[in-house]
Amino acid sequence: MRLSSLSSLQRQQGSMLIVAVFAITALAALGAALMQITWSQSDTTTREVLGTRAWLAANSGTEMAMARLFPIAKDADNLPEASCSATAIMTNFSSAGLTGCSASVTCNTVGVAPLAQYRIESKGECGSGHLNVVRVQESWARELML
Repeated sequence: MRLSSLSSLQRQQGSMLIVAVFAITALAALGAALMQITWSQSDTTTREVLGTRAWLAANSGTEMAMARLFPIAKDADNLPEASCSATAIMTNFSSAGLTGCSASVTCNTVGVAPLAQYRIESKGECGSGHLNVVRVQESWARELML
């Protein structure tokens, strides 16, 4: 009986090695999948943050163009007509929230004064390389007839 149990042990020695290799392979595959998921979530979060910053850069460009197109402190005696030529803007932001972002603004006049309308398109861009996000805003404006 002792001889048969020794023979049985020798036959089972290789099966534990196969189980160990299988377990290591399965854990390595699970680890690789988890790493891919973590990287994907990190990439998505980065793109969301850059997208919000690009939208804010585009919005800032629109605000700057509106301020140039319709200045608040107009001279009461000499009211200049609004003009798109003053609104062409290309700026790189250096403030804490928009560092690394830029905005470029174009303005087109549609119609003639006094019924002219202004189409302002602002393109905000943040990031670099494969993580470069662009947002575009379009605004229309018209002077009030008083």
